[in-house]
Formats: sequence, structure tokens, C-alpha cells
Amino acid sequence: MKSCPKCTTELEDAATKCVSCGFQLEKAQRTLTGKVVKWLFIAFNLTMICWVMVSMGALDRGSQSSALPRGTEDAEGLGLSMIIMLWLICNLIFGLVVWDTRAKNKALQESHNKPEE
Repeated sequence: MKSCPKCTTELEDAATKCVSCGFQLEKAQRTLTGKVVKWLFIAFNLTMICWVMVSMGALDRGSQSSALPRGTEDAEGLGLSMIIMLWLICNLIFGLVVWDTRAKNKALQESHNKPEE
């Protein structure tokens, strides 16, 4: 048994939060997989931002704008909308993976790992 440093209530060893005052004893930490997934999610979003900016021509130096044949103006908008749609779908899927690998309390993890009696 351990006690809360704030209110000295007796707590179980697996407790991460005081049941009496709510003091956080331990902060839940992400696993290594969770950290890698989170940083891949951030890198994916930064890459997609750059891709959208390039397709909008914000990072283009104007070298291709005069070389495009007539009638292809609509194709640029269609390409941009496809990139944004791909970004949203992948972001939703990737975001669910990041959410699933978030930091969890040890007591919650242990209760899920215990076989039912």
C-alpha cells in the first residue's frame, strides 16, 4: 500500500491517481510504438501541407505556369481536391491509430490484460 503525498490517503499499489483528492501520482507514458506513431503522424501532416502548397503553386517559382497547355486550369483544381481528400482519409485512419496508441494508465492496462475469472 502507498499513500497520497497530498492528503495521506492509503492507496493501492497500482493506483495512479488519489481516490480522495484526485492528485495525479503517476503520469501515463506512451510506449515506444505510440511515440513512433505520433511522430509519423506529425511528419505525415507536415508532408501533406507541403504537398498542398506545391499543388496550389505557393512554393512554385512560376516556371510551369506559363508552360501549361490551354484548358488545363481545371485539372489543377481537381488534383488539389484529390490531394486534400486523400489527406483527410489518411488523416482519419492515422489519427485513429495514434489515438489507440495513446498513453494509458497502468491500472487500466492491467485490467484489460487480466483473464476473466
